[in-house]
Amino acid sequence: MKAVIELINKAYRENNPNSWTSEAHLFSGIRVNEDMLNEILENKNIVTYIALLDEKIVATIQTKIEAEDIHIGLFAVHPDFQSFGVGKKLLAYAEESAKKLWKKSSFVMEVISNRVELKEYYNRRGYKDTKTFIEFPKSKHWLPLVDEELKLLVLRKEILR
Repeated sequence: MKAVIELINKAYRENNPNSWTSEAHLFSGIRVNEDMLNEILENKNIVTYIALLDEKIVATIQTKIEAEDIHIGLFAVHPDFQSFGVGKKLLAYAEESAKKLWKKSSFVMEVISNRVELKEYYNRRGYKDTKTFIEFPKSKHWLPLVDEELKLLVLRKEILR
């Protein structure tokens, strides 16, 4: 579990020139800790997937069953393995596995609305901009580093059953 926490925090919050997904310029603090991850892992409506390379965790993603959709979240690829197709393969695997498990074909996720490169990445994976925004969650574990109001943009993807 410690390796998963380290991976997520490295991918999201570490200022690394190899990482194009980092939020370090937007937030200080951590993305996840042991208590947060335990809560996720204990939730029977969430399945967490990890990608291993030579027994090292290089990526993680979670799927969560919601009323009508499968929610994709906590998608992180180690910065040293970004841009090699690891994330694309793990996302496709998680979508297919969740579709079979929960018999649903609609996926949703949120991205920080000003992260154009992430929106474009998910557009290439079939996710569409819903034009729906939600307030960025507040947490004692991180602080915004920018003055602009951050919002999450909801993306949606439909997969044929």
